Order: sequence, then C-alpha cells, then structure tokens
Amino acid sequence: MNFNYQLKLSRRRKTVAITVKPQGVVVHAPHGICHKWLNAWLETKQEWVEKKLDIIAKKTELGLEPLKSVNVYGESYKLIFDSESRFIDHMNKCIYLTAFSEGSKESHIDELNQLFLVELTNYLQGRLPYFQTCMGSKYEVLKVRFYKRRWGSLSSKGVLAFNSALLGAPKWVIDYVIVHELAHYHVMAHNHAFWQIVARFYPEFEKAKNYLKNEMYHIQ
Repeated sequence: MNFNYQLKLSRRRKTVAITVKPQGVVVHAPHGICHKWLNAWLETKQEWVEKKLDIIAKKTELGLEPLKSVNVYGESYKLIFDSESRFIDHMNKCIYLTAFSEGSKESHIDELNQLFLVELTNYLQGRLPYFQTCMGSKYEVLKVRFYKRRWGSLSSKGVLAFNSALLGAPKWVIDYVIVHELAHYHVMAHNHAFWQIVARFYPEFEKAKNYLKNEMYHIQ
C-alpha cells in the first residue's frame, strides 16, 4: 500500500469504509476486525484512494493559484480584469470582470458567482419547460445559488434548487442534473424506482454522474 491512513475502530460498526479528506485518509472498521484481511482489502482500494488524493491535490493547487480562467459549459474561458462591466463573451470565450487582477481572489469569485447565477438561471429557464413536459414533473419556485455540497435539490414544498457552479459543466451534464431533480417529483428517495425514471429520460446518466464525481475540482 502506498498511502498512510488513520484507523478508527467502533464496536457499533459492521462494515468497513474509507473517507478521503484534505487532512488525510481515515479507515473506519468494526472492533476486532482481522488486520490481515483489512490490509488485503485496502490493497484492492489503493487505486481509488490515490485517485481521490489526486483530486484533492488538484483542488488545493487551484485554490492557491491566482484565477486566470474558469470553465463555462465545460470549456475554458479566459478572465479579463478591470473591465467597465461584467459579462460573459461566449463567442471569444472570455469573462469580463470589473475587479482588478491584483485584487483578492475572493472578489473575483464573488463576481464570477453573480455571472454564473444569471447565466445558469437563463439556461435552466430555457430547458426546464421541455423536461417538465416530458416527465410530467412540477415545481413552484426555481432557486439558483452556490452550494458547497450538492448540485441540486427538489423540496417537498416544490422549491427546485441548483448549484450555480454547475455552469462549469457541459450542457449534457447540466441536463442530467435537471432530470435527476425533476425525477424527485415522482420519487423522493434514491431507490430503484427513482433511477428507472432517470434512466428513462436520460439513458446515459451514469456518464454524467461520473463526470460530476471525477471533474468536480474543475467546476467548484
């Protein structure tokens, strides 16, 4: 094994699980587990752990570097600073910000979030009627904002929410998230019936799920 980990044992736990965070790798296991078996099991998970650690490293690297470009609809857009107004130029794949390039990264991100919110809202408003009609789904309110831990949701009160960071993903991935959330109108749980609905209206949902899972550091 080429990775270090912290082992946490619990008398209540019945299964083994791995969590990979910036602070390190933690293995959760039942008290009294056979360490020989555990080491052999961890060997089978080495590639998965290394991939997760690589993603975390890239996210950390991106967080330290000054912003020069961001993804919009899955393509790299150059950032232009000190502009008279903020807007997205799709033809030339540029994003104009009013902030100075020497300004804080937080101010750049704030401006980007505002642009992403408007742009994604416009895209969603253009796509939702089509999927609503196809799926027979309804919602009361559309809400777009930045979330740290979810791409979208549909509440029992009909609030349909999407993460503004989704704008960084290709349109086919955004469409998957739309289908995913509208499917919750019919089935709230992520059970077999739910995934049947998703598959019916978005057959390649696994491909989109994998994109969100593996390319998140390019989006957020």
